[in-house]
Amino acid sequence: MLGTVADVSRPAGVLTENRPQPRIIPRELKVESRKDLLTLGKGDPISPDQAMNVVVERALDRLRAVVDDARTALGLPDNAPLDTSPEATGNRIADFALGAFGKWRERHKDLADDEARTQFVDFIGAAVQQGIAEARNILGSLNALNPEVNANIDKTWDVVQQRFNKFLANES
Repeated sequence: MLGTVADVSRPAGVLTENRPQPRIIPRELKVESRKDLLTLGKGDPISPDQAMNVVVERALDRLRAVVDDARTALGLPDNAPLDTSPEATGNRIADFALGAFGKWRERHKDLADDEARTQFVDFIGAAVQQGIAEARNILGSLNALNPEVNANIDKTWDVVQQRFNKFLANES
């Protein structure tokens, strides 16, 4: 009888369980695609591997959409080959990050140039490190973070740091 409470609105001796109220989903929420629908109770139960495949497939669909958006933002044609080596990736990350310095500098006119560069690299470097940590977590969750991928992430970060150091030395 644990977890039950007498309901005085019912005849004596009839108990109701304490259950959480069902969550009501607002009508405004819409299904993004038919692939986001899951029909329960029809057919055979799915195995844990099948469930994981559904999750991975959805994650990869979302990742592909992010990559497509990034290609568009960078002005890269859809079918253009993309160098994904650690060097090329690190340079793209550094180019993007360092490209924000002009706007950042406008808001920090009171700083000397060397101090502005140092503060900017501290700020943007922390953001890049966070992004790398998040990427490792995502890849780990997808069981895709093997030693080779991990080493390539480290190489990519090394390239970014080299570019940041050149920027600090006013060499770029």
